[in-house]
Amino acid sequence: MVKIFLEKEEALKRYSQMINVRFPAITAFLLVALILRLFLNTPFPNVLFLLISLMAISTIIYDLFFRKIREPKTSQIINGYFGYMLFDLIILTMTIYILGGIIWIGFIFYGLYIYIGFLLFPRSYSIFYIFYCSFLYTLLVIIQYLEVFPEQIIFSLEERIPQNLSYVLATWTGSVVFILVLGYYGDVFYKILQGKIEELQKVKILLEEARMSLGIRVRARTRELWEERRGLEKKVQERTGELEEERKNLDKRISELEKFHKVAVGRELKMRELKRENKEFKEKISKKLLNK
Repeated sequence: MVKIFLEKEEALKRYSQMINVRFPAITAFLLVALILRLFLNTPFPNVLFLLISLMAISTIIYDLFFRKIREPKTSQIINGYFGYMLFDLIILTMTIYILGGIIWIGFIFYGLYIYIGFLLFPRSYSIFYIFYCSFLYTLLVIIQYLEVFPEQIIFSLEERIPQNLSYVLATWTGSVVFILVLGYYGDVFYKILQGKIEELQKVKILLEEARMSLGIRVRARTRELWEERRGLEKKVQERTGELEEERKNLDKRISELEKFHKVAVGRELKMRELKRENKEFKEKISKKLLNK
């Protein structure tokens, strides 16, 4: 499945920019062709007006159908217009064939369609577009070479001279319409690039601000950690002092207990010694009394 990287709003914006100029351009081309036929007797066949009208009407119908979709997805916007353009290219090929095929400048309009493709469609779609246009033009050349369909020559080779006003105006109209539409889409492409550049600049500024803000927060947090460390070190030192004082008191208490223990044990031993001596003394006295 082809990944579509355009956001929905961006896809809608590009679609609107393309569809808005399409109908006026086709209508202008149709009016010029009608004027050339009526006032300069340019032999444009009726089927040409039918095909150009079909392109204009299909544009309106597709746009109306598309706008009935309440919440179109990005894939619907791109895939729908892609399918419509494939159909429209067939009508364009038929129009080019009627206007002279390979001996007229109509083939340059394929380049316009390819240019539009790269503005809206993913790269794989646009590459397919190139091969599709090449296929249609190749088919046109083969059909014209084999004379599969009857061909009506609007301007003969003798009539294709700068002095033939009908030929000059028809060629000039096609060229000017192509240049104007190409310029319009070039402006669209420029605005898209400019918008992307501005977005990147805004993102760059936001990232720079975020980086500076992060640096400030990091420095502030570092100071807090250093202060916490100093506080902890102070508490450790205070607690160490307290423990050292308690140890000294404990050592003193132990020393006192040891002294008391020595005194108590010595007293006990002395008492036992006195009892023993007292007992011996009593025994000696008893023996003396018995001997008397």
